[in-house]
Amino acid sequence: MRIDLLLKSLCLVKTRNQGRKGCEAGYIKLNGTATKPGRSVRVGDILEIRYPHRFLVVEIIDIPVRQVAKKDRDRYIRVIRESPLRGGDGEWDV
Repeated sequence: MRIDLLLKSLCLVKTRNQGRKGCEAGYIKLNGTATKPGRSVRVGDILEIRYPHRFLVVEIIDIPVRQVAKKDRDRYIRVIRESPLRGGDGEWDV
């Protein structure tokens, strides 16, 4: 599944377009490397997402077939680290 679609399907971003913009701006990394929005994500991959006010690192444990409810996304990702960021720039609105 494409990374921008996965982000939307797991409610990590509000829209697929925000996922695309986050990738293009370098706010989303796949396995420690900046990525393009069309890159495929596989089970075991590590996503790093830098939101304006928090930093989130997750491991993909399953790929959803369609949109997943926010309350059910723990079946698909494992949170490795989540920490607040001070002085978020607010440029990437998620």
